[in-house]
This record gives sequence, C-alpha cells and structure tokens, in this order.
Amino acid sequence: MEFPPDSYLEDPDSISGLEPDDMLELIAHVRPLVEKEPQLTQTDNPRGIIVGDLHGNFSAAHTIVNTWQHYSDTLLIFLGDYVDRGDEQLETINYVLALKSVYPDTVFLLRGNHETPLVNSYYGFSHVCEQTFGERAKRIYNEYNILFSYFSAAHLFSQDIFLVHGGIPRGLPALQYLNTIEKGDLNAENEILGQLLWNDPTTQYREFVTNWKRGIHYEFGEKVFSDFLGNHSLTMVIRGHEVFPSGYKYFFNDRLLSIFSSPGYRGSCEAKIAYLEEGTVSLLEVQ
Repeated sequence: MEFPPDSYLEDPDSISGLEPDDMLELIAHVRPLVEKEPQLTQTDNPRGIIVGDLHGNFSAAHTIVNTWQHYSDTLLIFLGDYVDRGDEQLETINYVLALKSVYPDTVFLLRGNHETPLVNSYYGFSHVCEQTFGERAKRIYNEYNILFSYFSAAHLFSQDIFLVHGGIPRGLPALQYLNTIEKGDLNAENEILGQLLWNDPTTQYREFVTNWKRGIHYEFGEKVFSDFLGNHSLTMVIRGHEVFPSGYKYFFNDRLLSIFSSPGYRGSCEAKIAYLEEGTVSLLEVQ
C-alpha cells in the first residue's frame, strides 16, 4: 500500500479489497497521527460536519464523505462507534482511517464506547475479525483496539462547542484537564474518560444519577449540564451514543444535540449529520 491512499476516496468500494497486511499497514500509518493528538483536540475553523454513530454502515460513511466534499474548507469530525453490529465493520473503520491518513488536520476521529474491547468483543467486531482473519485474528483485532485507545475523547469546536461521544463527565475541573489523561487506556478505565464515552442526558433528573440503563457511569440532568456549560464557557454540546427514530434529538433548550448517522440501524430509524457554520447548526439527512 502506498500512502496517502487517495484512491480509496475516489473509489470507496476498493476498500473492501484490502488484504490483512494492508490493514495492518493502514493501522500503523494512522496510529502516530492520533497518538500525537491530545485527548481534547480543538480547532478554530467555524465550519464543520459532525458525524454520529456509524456502526459498520459503510454506505452511510461514503455518502457522508461525498456530502463533506461539497463543502469547502470544512472539518469532518466523527463522534465514535465505527464498529459493532453493522454488516461492513471493517470497510467502515478502514475507510475512516484512510480519510484520517489523507486529511490528518481536517478529519478527526473521536472515540466511542464501542472502541474498547470491553464492548466490541461482545457486539460483533471480534467475531468479524475471527471470520475474516482466521489464525491472524487475535493479533489484528488487538492492533485495531490499541489504535482505538489513542483516539481522542473530545473536541472543542470553534472555542465554545463541545463534541463528545457520550456526555459530560462528573468531576471535571477544567476542559484542559482532559489532556492530562493518558492515551492507551484500552477499556477506558479512567473515570473521566469512561464517562465521556458512556454518559447520557436525562430529562427525569436535574443532577448526575446512576446510569442504570447502561449499567455503567452516569446520566446527567439539565442543572449539571447548565453548570458544565457555564463553568467551561461553552454554548453547546453535540454527542452521539443514542439512536432516535428521527436520527437526532435536542435536549435542554436546544443546547445539547444528540445525533445518529447510520440509517436503518436496528429497524427503520433515520440518520442525521450536523453542519456547523459560525455557530449555526443545520441538520443534514443521511440516505
């Protein structure tokens, strides 16, 4: 394989022809790119397309990229959950890795809770690797998960919009504290990191409460959410992690937006991505 792999962007279907050694080479190329990024990446570009959970939906991934390529000078930020459950998990993760290798300063790959072996050993990714790679499965599966452990946990967009897979964490003293959390934590055992990947909003309570529906970490209500925005000089949070029939849901007076970007996921749900420009949010449909 020769880098950068522009051909995969011109012909996305060619990604399905990658051999195991090609995938290992792609992982090896992308790892130093994400390893050097802080846990909290940030940009001042006021234009960006934000992508929610893909879960192995390869056609959605390249449809989204086609949309992005029509917007000049625009960031492309993925909120995590590239693998598990979908039919084309390897194609999806390899495609976004190819994107990162070609556009390292424009494309950002945040980490979702499914980018941990704790989850993806159960919900499908390890099985896909076993079926695809045979006796090499364990090594290649481990290499993907090591790579995932270096994906950043959050992104500060245009100085005041916080992007994350799960939700706001309890006990965060300052946003820049996130950069003290070491990367390479395979199962996100760090408490703050785990919350960023797992927490959910709730309209039933105003504080942090135990997240019984997930069995891990917290749900957060409007009061603590408002405090989080005020304490960290933020205007909005955009996150993924939950599927809704319409592909999105606003919470807390439209200050929190939850998006999901895999159409037809586990039924007939719609899918959305968010286009940000100068603080204005537009929702774009994913076919």
